[in-house]
Amino acid sequence: MTTLNPSTPCSRHFKFADLIHCGETYQKTQVANIPKDPNTVAAIEQMARTILDPVVDQFGEIKLTYGFCSNELLKQIKRQPKPGIAPQLDQHAGFELNSRNTPICKRPGFACDFYAVNTDSLMLAKWIINHLTFDRLYYYGKNRPIHISVAPNMLGAITLLQNHPSGRNIPRNITKQDFLKY
Repeated sequence: MTTLNPSTPCSRHFKFADLIHCGETYQKTQVANIPKDPNTVAAIEQMARTILDPVVDQFGEIKLTYGFCSNELLKQIKRQPKPGIAPQLDQHAGFELNSRNTPICKRPGFACDFYAVNTDSLMLAKWIINHLTFDRLYYYGKNRPIHISVAPNMLGAITLLQNHPSGRNIPRNITKQDFLKY
């Protein structure tokens, strides 16, 4: 298999590097974070073309806060005092395998987290829900990035993550109609 060149464009507005070299832990560690599975590469392209490009066309500049997560980056994130991730569910690993040669994430697809620079996340999420096809959207609040994924079976699932006094995010699934009233 040919190694992916991160500077290669994956859509009109994005290069692969934008989605694989973002995030706080990557910026600190600069660990090797390149997808190996061709299905992951295809899913990153799908995300960029079907979600991120239309969002940029509608809202302008976005800031990617978490994208692709290889097994190597996952190890670095888990070293943090409060990693706050669910790699077996969150789809950031795409179709990649762990050191035991099993999928890092049991859900196929790819996810990234981002916000629009000039628009609150509630307005952004509502626009996405009304105009785009996606697998899962996690909404954390107006001033927080949203989490969005693409997958072979686009579920259109929406989850509110509400901050609990314990510091944990409590998920609550919500219908499209109820979210649009939110």
